[in-house]
Amino acid sequence: MSPKLKTQTVDFDIYLPGTPEKPAQLVETIQVEVYDDCGEAMLTTKSSELIERTRARHMGLLHGSDIKALRLQLGLSQPQFSDLLDCGKKSLSRWENGRGFPSGIVNKILRLLEDGAVTVEDLRHASGPRLACSDDLTFYRQRSAKVITFEQFTTARTAPRTAEDLQRYVDLASNS
Repeated sequence: MSPKLKTQTVDFDIYLPGTPEKPAQLVETIQVEVYDDCGEAMLTTKSSELIERTRARHMGLLHGSDIKALRLQLGLSQPQFSDLLDCGKKSLSRWENGRGFPSGIVNKILRLLEDGAVTVEDLRHASGPRLACSDDLTFYRQRSAKVITFEQFTTARTAPRTAEDLQRYVDLASNS
């Protein structure tokens, strides 16, 4: 049996990456465990994961364990979840195992799912055929009982293309 390496707790600064226009930004200082027996301080695996989770959180990204927890909370298998997100099964596996992050748009969908702003049924519906205009109007009537505000309209399934589109929907809803 090999001897257990000694660790010590140290402060570790978390920075968000900089750009040519903006320097890296310190967002949080966390405590991590490092091995100090080998001549250099080396992070423990648990501390490396903590750093990645903290950095991802500050960047608005879901970490792999968050994605897996969301999938399990929704009661979906990996194949079901990857079909729902229209992503590859291997990609989802990589994300869940912390070997990468989803693209920006997939991350936004995941965050909307996590926040309850979008449901699994909403995503399934969005994967089907698009509704005709009259079906859209029925949806808006049911949702807002004849009165359609701009906010309700823009958060519905189809955003207005022009102000005239919005006015047409409002006029039709008011006349029914």
